[in-house]
Amino acid sequence: MSSATYEILPILESDLASISEIENLAFEGEEVSRIVFASPNSATKEFRIQRLKKSLTEDPTTRFAKVVIGGKLAGIAQWNLHLDPNWHLKNEKKEEEGGADSQDKKNKNFPPGANVEACEEFFGWMYGARKRIMGGQKFLLLALLITRPEFQGRGVGSALLKDGLAVADKYNIPVWLEASPRGYPVYKKFGFQDVEHFDLDLSKYGGSTVSRTVGMLRPSKGATSSA
Repeated sequence: MSSATYEILPILESDLASISEIENLAFEGEEVSRIVFASPNSATKEFRIQRLKKSLTEDPTTRFAKVVIGGKLAGIAQWNLHLDPNWHLKNEKKEEEGGADSQDKKNKNFPPGANVEACEEFFGWMYGARKRIMGGQKFLLLALLITRPEFQGRGVGSALLKDGLAVADKYNIPVWLEASPRGYPVYKKFGFQDVEHFDLDLSKYGGSTVSRTVGMLRPSKGATSSA
């Protein structure tokens, strides 16, 4: 792991297109990305930019951070700081106020061309696990951590992780995330523990592999280990 240190900066609205680009580059070639979210194009890019903008401007729990190297956006992190232990009840209320769970509404929740059934299976597990495991308590969520491929291996992701974990330690709260196989070893080094995993069988959607995502928890500083 690189020992490089970087200045952590806030994300601006002008960064959102670059974030969408980095996501596409970071997940390029992964079967799960291609099958579930379809190939990136101008429509999917605009969809993602608008979703990021909504999080940046309308969600008070969201905290974006970035590292810039040589004038280029090298990596970003999206955190959600839940200091209200009833955060999950507020989310349920928003869903109820959203009206009927129609197919048209479901389609609008995912990028154009996405496999809606696969998205529902994956995100159903993801949001369900967050509610089941973290509902009723304060916590910090790592929703997204990506590094531009050309800057991988230079400590960018670690710097962004340390920045967010310092916030969790300030409030003495646990941190939750869902890890891909690529990110899993890094999170283990930072003290995250396996809680549960989800295997998405891509053969059901025309693929040939099983994509595993691991729900991981980093206990609060004041938590006592059960080991």
